[in-house]
Amino acid sequence: MDLSVIICTYNRAVSLKNTLESLCGQAVPVGVSWEVVVVDNNSTDDTPALLAATVAEWEGRLRFVREERQGLSHARNRGIAEARGRYLAFTDDDVLAPSGWVSVLYETFEKGGWDAIGGRVLLRCDRSMPRWLKPELWGFLACLDYGDEEMPLTEIERPFFGANMVFRREVFEKVGGFDVGLGRKGKVLVGGEEIDLFGRMLASGLRVVYQPRAAVDHVVDPRRLRKGYFRRLHYTSGRVWGMRRDDLNGWTFLGVPLFLFRQLVRSAGVFMSEGFRNGFQNVFRKEMNIWFHLGFMRGRMLAHSRRMQ
Repeated sequence: MDLSVIICTYNRAVSLKNTLESLCGQAVPVGVSWEVVVVDNNSTDDTPALLAATVAEWEGRLRFVREERQGLSHARNRGIAEARGRYLAFTDDDVLAPSGWVSVLYETFEKGGWDAIGGRVLLRCDRSMPRWLKPELWGFLACLDYGDEEMPLTEIERPFFGANMVFRREVFEKVGGFDVGLGRKGKVLVGGEEIDLFGRMLASGLRVVYQPRAAVDHVVDPRRLRKGYFRRLHYTSGRVWGMRRDDLNGWTFLGVPLFLFRQLVRSAGVFMSEGFRNGFQNVFRKEMNIWFHLGFMRGRMLAHSRRMQ
């Protein structure tokens, strides 16, 4: 098998159906064998029925498995184990892929000798963006656009995103799979697993390329266009990272390094001063820093409490 497309899904039967339909229409070069592997991570909606009804239409190119360990990283690692392709492509259950997507990925690997590809991810919304949701925040909706030119990705600040990333199978044999302590778990909004993997790849000297021609559309759930979503995302992410960071030194209070309190006050001061000066609708990014700080401190408290038990 040349290429496997892995989709991990949780309670998104409607959008998953659209994703599968976009993949079914792929124009793949003659002689290239490929498949789609769907990993159902304990869906309780119509996902199992959808997959059972759809598999016959694919003439053997669609397979699905159920991963009972909750978490996107568990599901992705299961997908790696189940897939048969030399190249392993990941996309999400709310993504639409144009007909040439698989072909561009395959050709990029064959011609460039890359270890991984990060493709462009564009946003598709059925409503206009809120005023406060500036382009600098679109990355938190999985938008990835580094321009129109193909280029190596060599800095941790410019990673790939899970909606459109592809690897040689050997990558996971060299650096391991996705960190199961990171990544979304059911409805709990946690990220970081993709950047963690990207960092390990860079440290191992693997070659990653940004391929703008391999573009997909991420269909944005309107519920994500709310400030509450971003606040929850950053607080939860901060809490997870706070629980994992045992390398912080200095005086602490309930497990929280004292310098974090100073950082929180400083972040709050910047948010207030810039908000009054420029309008709070224009400085929401500064507010998200506060929520991350609060979550991180809560994570340090939880880690401290567990050690005391």
